[in-house]
Amino acid sequence: MEIFTIKQRYYCLIFWAFLCPLFFTVYKAQERKFRSETLEPKTFQNSYYRNYDLVGKVKTSRWIVSNYETIGNTDKYYYIGYTDYIDLNFNNEGEPSLVKLLTKSIKAYKQPRDSKIENIVYEKEPVILLESSSIEDISIDYLNYTKHIDINNKLISKDTYFTYFYNEYGDLQDYNYISLNKDEQARHFQFIYKYDTKGNWTERILYEAPSGKDPSQKKEEVQKITRSITYY
Repeated sequence: MEIFTIKQRYYCLIFWAFLCPLFFTVYKAQERKFRSETLEPKTFQNSYYRNYDLVGKVKTSRWIVSNYETIGNTDKYYYIGYTDYIDLNFNNEGEPSLVKLLTKSIKAYKQPRDSKIENIVYEKEPVILLESSSIEDISIDYLNYTKHIDINNKLISKDTYFTYFYNEYGDLQDYNYISLNKDEQARHFQFIYKYDTKGNWTERILYEAPSGKDPSQKKEEVQKITRSITYY
C-alpha cells in the first residue's frame, strides 16, 4: 500500500486549495446563467409607459424594430422579415401620441405567374408595407411586460411551455421552450441588452440558440430593437 509522505500531502492540499475555488467559480457562473437575478418586476410611472416598457418620465422615443423571421403578404407583395420605424411623443402625463409609423420589408417579391420558387425575383429596395400616424396600428405584443407578472406582483418563472430567467433590471434574459410532445426538440432563446443611465434598454437583440450539438451551428438573430429616448 502506498503511503503519502508529509511533503506529498502538503502539495496535495495546495493543489486542491487552488482547484476548489476555480470549480466553485465555474459552478456559480453556470448557476447565474440559468437563475434569475431578480423576480421583482420593474416599476412604471403609469400604464402608458408600461405598455411600451419604458421606465422614468419619457418625453420621446424613437424605435427601429427588425423582425427577421416573420413572413406575410400585402395585396401586391410577399415579404420575408420587416422593419418598423416608430416615432412616439409623450405628454407631461405620459400619454403617448404617434408621430409616425413606417413599416418596410427586409425582403419582398411579387408572386411569379407560374408560382415556381426558383422564378422568384426579390425587389432591390425595401418595399413600404405600412405608413400610418394612428397609434392603434402599432403592434406591441412583443413588449407585453405584464404577461410576465403574476397575481402576487412577482415575475413568472415558469408556465406550461416555458421557463423564464430575468436579469438584474427585471428584463427577460433567457427563456426555454419545452414541448409536451416528446418528439419535439426543446428550444432556447436569449436576449442581449444595452441600457442608458435611466435603466431603459436602448438595444435588445433576441437570439435562438442552436438546438443540436453540432459545434458549427451558430445562434440565430431573430429580432433586433434599437431605441433612442429623451426625458422630461
